[in-house]
Amino acid sequence: MTVESPARTCPRCEASVAADARFCASCGLALDAPAQHVEAIHSRLTAAAPEPLIQKMRAAKLTGERKPVSALFVDVVGSTSLAEQIDPEDWTQIINEAFDLMSRAVFRYEGTIAQLQGDAMLAFFGAPVAHEDDPERAIFAAIDMLATIDDYGTQLKASHGIDFRIRAGVNSGPVMVGNVGSDLRYEYTALGDAVNVAARMQTAAQPGTIVIGEMTRRLTGDTFDLEDLGGLDVKGKSEPIHAFRVIGRKAAPARRRGLESVGLDSPMVGRDEPLRRLTTLLDTVREGRGRVAFVIGEPGIGKSRLLAELKRAALAPVPGGSGPGTIWVEGHCVSYGRNLPYHLLIDLLRSILGISFAAPEAEARDMLDRVLEERLGADRSEVADTAPYLAGLLGLPLREDEATHIANAPEVTQGRYVAATHRLLRSMAAERPVVLVCEDLHWADPASIAVATQVMPLATQLPILFLAAMRAETDSAGWALLEQARDQFGDSLTEIRLEPLTDADSRVLVSNLLEIESLPDRVRDLIMARAEGNPFFVEEVVRMLIERGLIVSEGDRWVATDEVGGAEIPESLHGLLLARIDQLPEAAKRSLRIAAVIGRQFPVRVLERVIGEGIR
Repeated sequence: MTVESPARTCPRCEASVAADARFCASCGLALDAPAQHVEAIHSRLTAAAPEPLIQKMRAAKLTGERKPVSALFVDVVGSTSLAEQIDPEDWTQIINEAFDLMSRAVFRYEGTIAQLQGDAMLAFFGAPVAHEDDPERAIFAAIDMLATIDDYGTQLKASHGIDFRIRAGVNSGPVMVGNVGSDLRYEYTALGDAVNVAARMQTAAQPGTIVIGEMTRRLTGDTFDLEDLGGLDVKGKSEPIHAFRVIGRKAAPARRRGLESVGLDSPMVGRDEPLRRLTTLLDTVREGRGRVAFVIGEPGIGKSRLLAELKRAALAPVPGGSGPGTIWVEGHCVSYGRNLPYHLLIDLLRSILGISFAAPEAEARDMLDRVLEERLGADRSEVADTAPYLAGLLGLPLREDEATHIANAPEVTQGRYVAATHRLLRSMAAERPVVLVCEDLHWADPASIAVATQVMPLATQLPILFLAAMRAETDSAGWALLEQARDQFGDSLTEIRLEPLTDADSRVLVSNLLEIESLPDRVRDLIMARAEGNPFFVEEVVRMLIERGLIVSEGDRWVATDEVGGAEIPESLHGLLLARIDQLPEAAKRSLRIAAVIGRQFPVRVLERVIGEGIR
């Protein structure tokens, strides 16, 4: 009598497969890897994570926590047929190497490898370590994976004759996460619909592409160029899921914050005095004297909006002149940039040279050479000494004689970067006053700060306004630059600290955004109570109320529905709040959890008593 192998369930598509099957007939998932082998690979990958990330993961100590997560699902296209073409041991080695390459992209953006499933990887962004831009990080990690595996696939085509490609799906939503196995491993549990949809997004993606869900698209704003794929029929969903294909990063991403997407805007509110101080500095620089200023404030307090108003004034045409009165140069730090050497300096130089991130390499190199000829052409030796270093820094093609020209020790190379930046700024300041802006300086990398410390003193010699915006994170590299500025410039340094809006200013902002007088007081009070004087929070709460249909437009007026009082905090604020909470010590996080149970407002002695009883 023949005994049939018992059936089991595919971990990816949940189809029934035989116990001795090597691949799932429905989705092609490789099933033959022993559990201990997969566990060994997972342990090796997590052990290779950067030490700072490992410490953050261990500090998180998740124990069955519900968090907003962006799930990234990646798999190898056509793995069943590929595995049949080569020796099993070779195939195992190929998959292991692919996992190694993909894991580097996950760790680069401080994600977590949640699961390995044969030829597929699931990564979380937002658990256990939360960031305010986790959806964006998930997409950037997927883009980096595709680029890396594309190069790897070229090698495999030459060595094994196979077409090795991957595809990715990203979706965002609430997931229950908790420790499984070692303290560095996490898995989703029952409340994992966001993960299931991410897997369906990946299945719908064409080879070498990324497909994302609607929530991920909304949370990433206008950072990426997308192709609308319309509704996708997804197993287990009664309605189609709106999906988008990621084409790439936008050359000039639009400002994510604000309500322009729903047709609302407001003049800047409550920042007249800070703007007056900055415009006074601008006038001083236009008179030929340099200045240094730092704008400091919490997330969403209005730093970027303040700089946008100053930029409008700086680029306004000079009365009786033929163009703007100043040259505006700005560089932006990214939240995952503290381990990306010179990323702030690179962004500043691209702004100076007019080179977008979307420009082809050859075109960007031609533009670099052209700008250097225009700026430094009078001294051919300066051009020859500057071009190779800037090309290398910007990742642009080098000429035949330039590779050996820039082979120097790191400290020598950094000195060349400083010299090149000095030359460009001196050339620009000789033409017109310059405003040099560094946004989100709290995320700056140490190498960029090292260069900035040598560039900032130019404000004592040239008509340059060195202006930085940052959060009050005293352990950041950017804060060290502020302390140096205090020592070097003393009373001539301008520090502007932005405070929350007053109740009166918050009411004005809400009225400006909704352009009404008839909004019920209870709705205005709800918005202000949720936002607590933070302009970004005000805008996001208003956006959520409109998008959820809790405030609707009727002609030229806005009307609140009866359900508005039960509104929750918007998803776009969850990441921001959780990222701030995750930076706190474990004792402080425990106090916050207890306080959340007690209520929104209560005497401190109540919290002290509850915490004390909990300890006893």
